[in-house]
Amino acid sequence: MKIKTTWGIIVVELLDGKVAGCALPFLAAQPDIPFALQTKESDTTAKFIAAVFQGLETRVPALGKLEGTEFQRQVWQAIAAIPVGKTKTYGELARAIGNPGAVRAVGSACGQNPLPLFIPCHRVVAANGGIGGFSAGLPWKRLLLDREQTIAPTG
Repeated sequence: MKIKTTWGIIVVELLDGKVAGCALPFLAAQPDIPFALQTKESDTTAKFIAAVFQGLETRVPALGKLEGTEFQRQVWQAIAAIPVGKTKTYGELARAIGNPGAVRAVGSACGQNPLPLFIPCHRVVAANGGIGGFSAGLPWKRLLLDREQTIAPTG
């Protein structure tokens, strides 16, 4: 499924009716045009994505089996538990999964998240007040956090 936006096409892979993959186009810099969805919300998955970009809490569609290490799956499960409008630091997530020394590994697992809109890794931020990283580029993370009103918009 392809969801058109003013920032590019979001590709969502469905297998047996479950979300199996999600890819956002990489953005190295803030686009000159405002973000907007250009695809009508016609099914559950598209409606979910529309809600995400509106900063609304909605039920996550059924997800397929996540391929990753046991550690990555633990991190992704902890990320999925972060409520809309809230954030956790990489360190808080490391402690939440019982591995307080694994802050960098948690960051790496966030970067390997195969479903960035469905497992909301944009809600994981740096302890120093920065927003941290995001595999598809920081403009997406800033947009998602701003839509959820968890941080003030930056520059």
